[in-house]
Amino acid sequence: MRIIVIGGVAAGAKAAAKARRVDRNSEIIIYQDESEVSYSACGLPYVISGVIDDERKVVIRQPEDFAKEGIRVFIRHRVISIDKTRQQLIVRNLQDNTESVVAYDRLILATGARPIVPHIEGITLDGVLTLRNITDLARFKSQLTTLQPKNAVIIGAGYIGLELAETFHELNIKTTIVAKSARILPKFDPEMAQLVHDHLLENQVELVLGDGLAKLQGENGRVTGVVTESGKLLTAHLVVVSIGVRPNIELAKIAGIGLGTTGAIAVDSRMETNVAGIYAAGDCCETVNRITGAPTWMPLGDIANLQGRVAGENVAGGDAHFPGVFGTAIFKTFDLTVAITGLSEQSALESGFDPISIVMAGSDRARYYPGKQEFSLKLIADRKDGRVLGAQVIGLGSVDKMIDIVATALLGKLACADLENADLAYSPPFSPVLSPIIVAAGILNSRLT
Repeated sequence: MRIIVIGGVAAGAKAAAKARRVDRNSEIIIYQDESEVSYSACGLPYVISGVIDDERKVVIRQPEDFAKEGIRVFIRHRVISIDKTRQQLIVRNLQDNTESVVAYDRLILATGARPIVPHIEGITLDGVLTLRNITDLARFKSQLTTLQPKNAVIIGAGYIGLELAETFHELNIKTTIVAKSARILPKFDPEMAQLVHDHLLENQVELVLGDGLAKLQGENGRVTGVVTESGKLLTAHLVVVSIGVRPNIELAKIAGIGLGTTGAIAVDSRMETNVAGIYAAGDCCETVNRITGAPTWMPLGDIANLQGRVAGENVAGGDAHFPGVFGTAIFKTFDLTVAITGLSEQSALESGFDPISIVMAGSDRARYYPGKQEFSLKLIADRKDGRVLGAQVIGLGSVDKMIDIVATALLGKLACADLENADLAYSPPFSPVLSPIIVAAGILNSRLT
């Protein structure tokens, strides 16, 4: 049997490796149109800032590493069409532009996603960048060296944009963030997003909100300024377009593989598409929200790995299932760690719940222990039965620990009464005697009774 994986990076690389562990005999091939087959895209901002001192450290595996497991990797090869009736692919070698027809028995689509780039005046000027893949990284580093920018404008206020704001600050580049939305971090509730908003201002990041990108100005082929929809002119020697990504679904769409309501490839819990024997995983496909049951699209590296593992097992004859996501995410900007899981209060309302919430201060050590760090915690539950619906944590210290506790509570469908009595580890260097999560759950539970 010949298994072909279209795309590498996270989902594709994981799927191929898992398929080989399940099936030691089938032929497995990966086609990847980039020069690297397996790398951590999430680490790219930290390469630019210098926190990661060698960009090769974000490369996880080389083609020769896969070859040791009997997996053939063809880098700089792009699949340009799928004939699902004949079970054939047309593959283009991007190095010499030749094409070949390749047969498959089973197929995994791991085609990922690409940055949204608006078709506006000046978008092709030098100094206008995106940061999504390893190819973007090379151009990004080259442009920083060549242009030596003093002013940068980031278009978009999502996770990557806020990570890059810190990166530019470390490089002594004056930074402005422009976002069409009225506030940053729209997935967070307003009072929590405001904490990050204020922190950015404290670190001399200018925010231009409720105002979109109209056009880019330039001289001698290089970007010099950003013009917003309201007519504001911002000096810019470097512009990063970070307004989101869209799934790469064109190959699937032309082949007649079904798309979901989110616009990404539709799959079942086995990661199989509407075409038997064709699976999809990672940023190109949708999944379900485990709280609401609604289709959702979550283009994150950890989700891609989890989905790739399931697709890889099943393409090799297994019966694994991916149950969906809670939307857990975390990132860092300047001194703040910013994390979310489950539903915000607003999204809970929109999903038909009757949410009750608390916002409180917490710390990661006993109040008397040296080095205590503080954070703000918002815990959200359903007023009807006390079931935990989500949390947002922003601040210093063990933010990741807090959000992971709640993500696990969501997994177990726990109510506040359950979480209030959770048996969590305690010692003064690691936690207050009662975890802030326990305290928050107890307060919410008291309001339910």
